[in-house]
Amino acid sequence: MMSGLPVRVYVLSALLAAVWTAGGGFGGWSWGGVGWAVLAAVVAGLTAGAGMALFIRRAAASARREQARRLRQAESRGETEGTTDAVLMAVALYKAAVFPLVAGSVSAEEQQARRTVAYRMSAYDSLPRQVRLSAAEALEAIDDGQDAEAARTTLQALTMAVYDCRLHSRWPNGR
Repeated sequence: MMSGLPVRVYVLSALLAAVWTAGGGFGGWSWGGVGWAVLAAVVAGLTAGAGMALFIRRAAASARREQARRLRQAESRGETEGTTDAVLMAVALYKAAVFPLVAGSVSAEEQQARRTVAYRMSAYDSLPRQVRLSAAEALEAIDDGQDAEAARTTLQALTMAVYDCRLHSRWPNGR
């Protein structure tokens, strides 16, 4: 599964190819009518497709390298620890809103707000993969809303993933 930045490269490239094709069709139509529009759109589309085939992988690989570089920089500055702690807190607050201690004490608006924050924090590109996956499992269990024990278990797994991330950022060899 690819993360956000490479996916955005692919989406923007496809959008650029579509715009290129439409522009070719419009240029051909304004130059000589429907026949020229079809011909120009096909030629422009093939040109855009060839350009994508030649450059898209290089751009996506470059985006992945840049993302990995930023993750390493964040780890060296300690930002990853803070971000993973924030994700853990956001997911824990969402769990508390879905499974409150006193029934009816949390409004639907508050529950939705906490859900939004938890999902946004969990989708942050610079999070380590294991924390992102654990957060996704915890959010899925909480969204189910039926089994508080399953939600507690997945939240504990997220906590352990955060602590493991912290351990590896402080002592890269695992000490």
